Amino acid sequence: MAIKKRNLLCIRKKQNLDVGHLILYNSYKNILSNFMDLATKKDAKDFDPIAKVYHGLLSAPPEIRDYYEALLGVTSYYQASKGGRGRYIEKKLASSFDFCSLDIRLSEIPLWITYPITHKRKGIFTLQGLSDDEKRLIRTFNWSWIGNKDEKTDLGSVIKNERTIVLMEIKNRVDSGGTAARREIWASQKFGIILDHFIKDEKVYRKHENGKSKDFSFTEMFLHFGIHTLEMYIGILFDINGSPASIEADKRNGFYSSSKEGFNYLLAKMKNCGKFDIMDVDNEKLRVEAMHKPSGITIICGALYGDEITVKLFRQKIPVSDLLLLKYDDIWLSQLIAISERANLILECEEPIRRIYKFRRI
Repeated sequence: MAIKKRNLLCIRKKQNLDVGHLILYNSYKNILSNFMDLATKKDAKDFDPIAKVYHGLLSAPPEIRDYYEALLGVTSYYQASKGGRGRYIEKKLASSFDFCSLDIRLSEIPLWITYPITHKRKGIFTLQGLSDDEKRLIRTFNWSWIGNKDEKTDLGSVIKNERTIVLMEIKNRVDSGGTAARREIWASQKFGIILDHFIKDEKVYRKHENGKSKDFSFTEMFLHFGIHTLEMYIGILFDINGSPASIEADKRNGFYSSSKEGFNYLLAKMKNCGKFDIMDVDNEKLRVEAMHKPSGITIICGALYGDEITVKLFRQKIPVSDLLLLKYDDIWLSQLIAISERANLILECEEPIRRIYKFRRI
């Protein structure tokens, strides 16, 4: 019989993996460890009497009952475990380029601009995954947030040669999030809150240096770091069939109309506050370019689909489908093995009980 080759990530040496592979490795390892418990420990998963009746464990034919219980136990664990799936795509994007990071809080923008690699590592591996030196650097950083309305966006890039910051809120599919979530990104959350900081221009940062402190507004902080353009986008990666998203797919199967409502609200807010010169508007592609008159900072806000996301985020056209090219066999193979081994485990544990029951009946 020919030997089948499997592509397994978790047998590789962790220290030799790049960041893009580490994102998968850490979550895969956790799942595989739990599969091992399910395959070797009977009490790793138990069903209460009601669950046994509800799921049909008591009525399944004896010849398949052990396998069905194992199948239900292993798959129910896996479906309940997020296993890193929720943030995988954002982490994969952030790991692609040094100047890209994730979880961009307004309060942390000075830290992000000053120490982009440390900020990126904190977003991918959390604070616990940083070295002592990196933790100390964050703890002693001399900028603090004194504002009221902090906000976080999924991803961001600092394009230093263009003196530009890009902030992006990511949706995996055209139908992700619902109608209210789309509108709120533009209006009451995310972009709307950032726009409020431009309109009110209140002091929201404090820099401590040489025993003195100085307060900065949002725009003053940007200019202090030499940033003259802010781009804000909602980026939608795929349509419902897994192909790169498009505005047509969003209109057909997504929430384009809700995005347009939010965009129109944001545009009206810009026009009515008197703080912006509107330079360009595309009501179909949901894009506006304006200049903040008090500071001279340019703001570009819009919706992106599919490969447009990488163009704006990385300044390179990289097919978003390439983000999903890492194909490994760890999960499906280990899950099938765990089901089979757990079925044998249940049979071995319950066989003596069955023999006693059969003897008593005789």
